[in-house]
Formats: sequence, C-alpha cells, structure tokens
Amino acid sequence: IDCGDHDPEWATVSFGAVLCLQCSGRHRSLGVQTSTVRSISLDNWSQEEILAMLEGGNAQLSQFFTRHQLCPNSKNRLLEEGHITQENVTLMRYKTKAAQFYREQLGLHVERICQNGVYQGREASRRRPSETRTQKQPKPEQANTSASTTISS
Repeated sequence: IDCGDHDPEWATVSFGAVLCLQCSGRHRSLGVQTSTVRSISLDNWSQEEILAMLEGGNAQLSQFFTRHQLCPNSKNRLLEEGHITQENVTLMRYKTKAAQFYREQLGLHVERICQNGVYQGREASRRRPSETRTQKQPKPEQANTSASTTISS
C-alpha cells in the first residue's frame, strides 16, 4: 500500500494490507497501538487477523486514503503547509483520526463476523441484515398442518 512493491512479504493486520520489508519496518516504528505487523510466511496468525486481511485489502485502504486526501499526490492542507511531506506521508497518515477510524471500524467489522459464526466470504459479510434474509418465516396459519394426525380406532 505504501510503496507499491509487487512482492510483499509482510502485513499490517491493523489495516488489513500487505507491505514490503522496508514499509513493515516503518509500520513497526509506529507502535502496535497504531499498526500490528506480521510476516506473511513466518508468523502464526489468529482467525481474527486472517479475517482482517480478507476483509481489508490494499485497494480498499488506498481508496480510503484517497477519499481522505492522505496520499502523496493529494491536495491536502497539511501537505501544502509542509507538515506532511512526500517523505513522511506514509508515517503521518497512519496517525490521523481518519486512519484511527479505519482501524477501529475494521476491528469492529471482524468482531461482528466472528460473532456470526462461519465465515461466508467478503460479499456475505458486507450485506445488510435485511439483505441476508432469504425467506420470511411462515405465519402460524400458513404452517404445514400435516405434521401429525391422530388416528383413533
């Protein structure tokens, strides 16, 4: 997400995105309260961490940063005033309230998925409750009446 490396071997679980080795070092320097970093191949992953990666993604995070003008090419007051430069934008954007919001919402989303039981894929986890109902429950008068019949002799 930060440098566009095509062969990332690290991930920021907090943001659900993959990183190169150099960017993973920058994320580690932010502290675990901001970005939790894991090796894709060397570390053990919890179910919640895997779900964060499945539900997050570099494209989604990049779109979020673009919408909030937290990209190097954004027209942002902090960039224009020199508080955020091309060199430190990667570090600074993860410390913004917008990034904190993203991180917290991804965490809450993963919690809801875990509470729902079996993971059914990204599309299913993003449906609203009203969309997941396939059929309404039959009314009592519409229930099957042939369930049991008593035969007397």
